[in-house]
Amino acid sequence: MEFLQVLDAPVEPGGLIEWIPAVPGGLGAWHRDPRATSHNHEQHLQDAHAYRLATHRQGGREAWLGLTVEFDEQISQSAVQSAILGWINRHEVLRTHVTFTPGSQVSTERYTADAGTVHLRRRRIGWFADPHQLIAQIGASFDGATAPLHWPAYRFATVARACSFTLLFAADHSLVDGYSLVNAQFELREMYRAALERRDPTLPATGSYVDFSDTERRAADTADDWHTAAVEWREFTEGWRTLPGFALLERAGPLDAGAPLLPQSAYDALLLDDEATCVLEQRCGDLGGSLIGGLLTTAALVYREQTGADRFATVMPRHTRNQAAVHSALGWFVALAPVSVEVSDDPSFPTALERMMVSLDRAREGASLPLLRLAELLDFVPEPKFVVSFMDTRAVPGAAHADAGGARALRSHSYADDEFYVWFNRTPHGLRVHARFPADRPGRPVAAGLRRFLSAFTELLASIVAARQTDR
Repeated sequence: MEFLQVLDAPVEPGGLIEWIPAVPGGLGAWHRDPRATSHNHEQHLQDAHAYRLATHRQGGREAWLGLTVEFDEQISQSAVQSAILGWINRHEVLRTHVTFTPGSQVSTERYTADAGTVHLRRRRIGWFADPHQLIAQIGASFDGATAPLHWPAYRFATVARACSFTLLFAADHSLVDGYSLVNAQFELREMYRAALERRDPTLPATGSYVDFSDTERRAADTADDWHTAAVEWREFTEGWRTLPGFALLERAGPLDAGAPLLPQSAYDALLLDDEATCVLEQRCGDLGGSLIGGLLTTAALVYREQTGADRFATVMPRHTRNQAAVHSALGWFVALAPVSVEVSDDPSFPTALERMMVSLDRAREGASLPLLRLAELLDFVPEPKFVVSFMDTRAVPGAAHADAGGARALRSHSYADDEFYVWFNRTPHGLRVHARFPADRPGRPVAAGLRRFLSAFTELLASIVAARQTDR
């Protein structure tokens, strides 16, 4: 399943309608909810508030995730409405809102609407013949609709044609994560089909992210600086008050004061097909490693070659869907793990992989507390600059259809000048990579350097696969 920056999404032109959730009476009709806000959500609201003060914008366009789902049939608007409302009723996170009051003591309050109280307003935007104008319109609408400081911080849209249509969804990151999207493509398709056939959708029961947030928050607030996660992060951040960045970006230096931020560049590719990915997995397994261990090891070796750095250090998201009740839930079930290996001795791939697997084992402990709580305990700035993510979506219902173009995950633009994010996705068709990084500027050609890094990474990975195939 591709994970594309929104303006790169291939949506066929047609008639655009936006579907906007609303509750009669506004937030005044909702009930005060005593369940606590997650640390992830609180930090996100702090960032959004700071963004609003700095730019005088609402603060949503840099932090939403979304989805396109393709249907090879004429649209039924009544079935679309039924599917969307059923999905909102299924996932409580779409019916809750957290208000934020900044200050020396941050204050948050949650309000929640009961299932069945949300309705949809349908807004016809018009017919688009130009795909670029269409996706620009959709992207701008999603940017404005997903600010986390108001409700709803999400929106739906459809683009209908004579014999097909596309259903689109975007939500602020506080409401969804990567696994939410790969689950959503199947759930929305099944709920639409059930509405057409006048039956109940066939979906597993699911828990609530709001319940999870409350439990996670209360447990994390009791942790002290000798918690196992804090011990790992104390070692990882020793000597730093900020999280490690990517050397090529750090050496480029900050932008001049007042320089406008530009949309980040994007990189998307199918690294290996399914057969080659299986070969890579076998090679790593033979050496006592894993696929993600092999990917990180390859990145570490290229990093050493291109930067001369003695240590490869990155932050890796890990899902926190550890209980079966939340496997299908919509929400932000993510913690961050510190990953670090020594490369000053120019290790071989087997040696570096062994070190990486040790680091990944320890990283599991590091991901057992939210980043904001760790920053409070250890006094560092909780702003990741270099992030490497991995997801395996093969077990998700409908994954093969989605990976063949039936659905695509979307992300908003990012305007950061010092961040390098890489996502690896193991799908039914192989191994995909997606990345975002700062755009080139006169005198600061960082994007070209990062593309060279990704190109060298791809070449080294291919050589590891080829060596394994030769050994057979």
